[in-house]
Amino acid sequence: MAARDLMTGIGLTPKVSLALPVHNGAAFIDECIASILRQTFADFELIVCDNASTDDTCALVTKWCQMDPRVRLHRSSLNRGAAANFNWGFSLSRGQYFKWCAADDLLEPTFLSECVGALDADPGAVLAYTGTIDIDEDGKVLGEIFDNNFPYAFGSEDPVRRFGDLVCHEHSCVTVFGVARRRALEGTSLIAPFVGSDRLLLAELGLKGRFVRVPQNLFLHREHGGRSVKVHRRLQHRVSWFDPTLDRIVFPHFRLMWEYVRAAVRYSEGLRGRVRNVGRVLRWVYWYGWRSLLDDVTFYLPRRSG
Repeated sequence: MAARDLMTGIGLTPKVSLALPVHNGAAFIDECIASILRQTFADFELIVCDNASTDDTCALVTKWCQMDPRVRLHRSSLNRGAAANFNWGFSLSRGQYFKWCAADDLLEPTFLSECVGALDADPGAVLAYTGTIDIDEDGKVLGEIFDNNFPYAFGSEDPVRRFGDLVCHEHSCVTVFGVARRRALEGTSLIAPFVGSDRLLLAELGLKGRFVRVPQNLFLHREHGGRSVKVHRRLQHRVSWFDPTLDRIVFPHFRLMWEYVRAAVRYSEGLRGRVRNVGRVLRWVYWYGWRSLLDDVTFYLPRRSG
């Protein structure tokens, strides 16, 4: 049995680790942390990894650290890029279960209890996530995210079906903010330093096991003009957000395709499984991926003026 703090009853080694990577997140981080600390499930640690913020982010987080010992702040003196910062949080975590948080999103009070309960009840599941609501910068509800109403096969017993849906169908990737088993994340690419690596990570996890979807809408995803996908609309421009040291020609869709193939070979069971999963990647290329691959090439062609 895990040791527990006699004063709080919370595990000295928390059951869940939450990592909150942030860079200049002062606008929303107070609300985000408040929603995390209101969780009905209390046995967690919150690891805030500050990526050389120049606003009031650290001062705001320090206030929360003083009020709640579950909150820990780690500061980087230089901008590591989003990928390194996300993975830093994972390396500092101790829990059996792990979740990334975004500084602009919110959780309903029962988010953790529902996801942890789903994983506890289903040893074959590697990740639990909930329905999602989009909110604006003022917290006003915009509506359900489109993923809520699409019959994805993320929970199928067949790893080829899971992998196929994660690769071939458009989805918002909000499941990357679900609660995952630590042992399932270990050995994956985590958040790699290239655009689309969150899609790759979900595909890798899908090959390892099933996802469980909690039907309630307990995750509040904030849409606002400061999101990286809004600031850097083209994937070729967004690479600097993942890794600021990269300043060269990049082909993000070709990289993602190659990484999908590598995952299919690495994590599939047997030759038949590898062949079927590589076939799913080829299906993605045939359906619509070819347009993305073509965009990688044409992006760097000289533009005609006038």
